Amino acid sequence: MALFSNTLAVIRQYLSSAVGDLIIGTPDSGTSTTIVDTMLRREDDYYNKLGYECYIYAGTNIGEAREVVDWQKGINTLTLDPAFTAAIVTTSLYELHRIFTELDYRKAINLSIESIAGKYLVDIKDESTIQLTSTTDNLGNTVYTYEYALPLSLMYLHRVITEDATAGVKLTGTISDASFTNGETITGLTSGATGELAYDAATYIRVRKVSGTFVTGETATGGTSGQTCSAITAVASETAGMGRWLNEDELRPHEWDIITSYPPKLKLNQSYPTIDEGLLLRLEGQGVQPIVTADTDVIYLPPAWVVQKAITFLPQNKIQSNNLEETYKAAVLISAREPLSLPHPRARRIVE
Repeated sequence: MALFSNTLAVIRQYLSSAVGDLIIGTPDSGTSTTIVDTMLRREDDYYNKLGYECYIYAGTNIGEAREVVDWQKGINTLTLDPAFTAAIVTTSLYELHRIFTELDYRKAINLSIESIAGKYLVDIKDESTIQLTSTTDNLGNTVYTYEYALPLSLMYLHRVITEDATAGVKLTGTISDASFTNGETITGLTSGATGELAYDAATYIRVRKVSGTFVTGETATGGTSGQTCSAITAVASETAGMGRWLNEDELRPHEWDIITSYPPKLKLNQSYPTIDEGLLLRLEGQGVQPIVTADTDVIYLPPAWVVQKAITFLPQNKIQSNNLEETYKAAVLISAREPLSLPHPRARRIVE
């Protein structure tokens, strides 16, 4: 789990607040060219004379920026130009900036992200890039694929897990308070059906390697834990895969390697016994924080450092004309101490 997790919108608001350039508002109403907000109290024309930009960071029109061309205190109305794509509603949360634009802030944040690439690693879990495949040769023999292109977001890889290759059943019912034991034998009280517990959840258990047929209404009991799934309301067959990842299906270190060509590839050991076509691989590793473009994009870097570093990338002419030199100098000193996040102890480097 990531230690830090903040959206671009949150980081931008931290940053704009740090340089004294943030007003946040919630509209009472609006149109495609106006915002009505009784919480704005300045005199007439205040926001347009100072050149404020209005940026929508959530809700309808998210991601759109417009110039404030008029402010009427008597009716609490900002007029914007050009028109927004749709009418402003109460969910159209907005920011007002007069020193820097939203684009200035986004560029500065992305430059701070790029400046620490490879030094502060973020956790990456990929469950969709690699799907096991095979082909048939001229003699009709099955030839499994052992080399797969890795996602370019990964710099290090430390764990590879195959989707559960065993079909099973999902038993939905009332789960007893304590936990089942993975791998224990589950027995149906009425049907006598048995199976091996794959995992349990709040309202169901999943059983694989099933012998017999579980039935609704019965109670299924764990042979080791004694826990129960009672008053079963549904018995659903489940095929292999389906996004189930079990620790027992982790590939051992000698069963995979990395080819550091470009693009890099994952190479499975050809003696690896369970190439089940169609199953996905879960890749757990580390990489760099990607640049952000949308307000909902997540930044996993320490926010305090990102904000200070971003200040150093804001346009210098605006820093100087708004008397922010001391803020800038402090940010240079603070951000010089870069945070580090090192590779996992078992990590294998992908990108040289």
